[in-house]
Amino acid sequence: MARKGKLIHLLEYAALKAALGFFGAMSLDRASDMGGRIARRIGPRLPFTETARENIALAMPELSGSEREKIVADMWENLGRTIAEYAHLPVFARPEERHRIEVVHAEMLRALAASGNGGIFVSGHFANWEILPLVMQLEGLEGGGVYRHANNPYVNDWMVTLRERATQVVQVPKGPQGARTLVKLLREDKFIAMLVDQKMNDGVEAKLFGLRAMTTPAPAGLAVRYNVPIVPACVERVKGASFRITVYNPITAKPGADPVEDTLRMTQELNDFLEARIRERPHEWLWLHSRWTKQKKTRRGRLAG
Repeated sequence: MARKGKLIHLLEYAALKAALGFFGAMSLDRASDMGGRIARRIGPRLPFTETARENIALAMPELSGSEREKIVADMWENLGRTIAEYAHLPVFARPEERHRIEVVHAEMLRALAASGNGGIFVSGHFANWEILPLVMQLEGLEGGGVYRHANNPYVNDWMVTLRERATQVVQVPKGPQGARTLVKLLREDKFIAMLVDQKMNDGVEAKLFGLRAMTTPAPAGLAVRYNVPIVPACVERVKGASFRITVYNPITAKPGADPVEDTLRMTQELNDFLEARIRERPHEWLWLHSRWTKQKKTRRGRLAG
């Protein structure tokens, strides 16, 4: 079984490298366009896309079937572009390509960097989410980016190497070892970037679109413990392979508040932030993961809770 698993991982890795070689042979803009067209055609037909349809219907029941299908198709186009852009990720950091990334309220980040206290840069899987750590590099924020270890070890090693080369930030895996690195970075008054929109079974219960959603308390807990701000940000795809990152007002701990209660408050504020951004641009959020705790239905068929 172990040999079979290793073979599958190698085949997956070979397929990934072949796909990225295909996109890497093109210019960044052409690769992004091609990836979007391919994914838009194929993605909505894949069986696991039903999860996205169910999630959209659950979160925004007011939408019609045609409106939900448009979001699904647009989501796949964005995802296809994002995948193709992995082949060109280091390009975004080049000075001559700086025009591709606009940072709204960058002065806020610079002020936080100048304060010397560090902070937590938080977002979700919007547009091309790999751009977020690049912003840290471009705006002079030293620190690390948190990532989830890929199931395929060959893919994981490749991704970590690519991100390190493209972003110049420390790669921090989720888990006990990564937690120690996060603490070290914050104690050194540096920044960490985190995506906090996926389900965490051993997290805390918060609301997202009015529904129960198990959510990581990590950013809020770290902010309370080390007295650093959480800086929410959102990545938008402006056109093709160009992006706008908007930085929002920091979420901070309340002096003298109960640490547990304050952690829960800040965690809910982050979910409220994510929901607002998703509603603004639902086609650019990754609806494919199972985000919500399974909702029970009342006798009238309406969702409870």
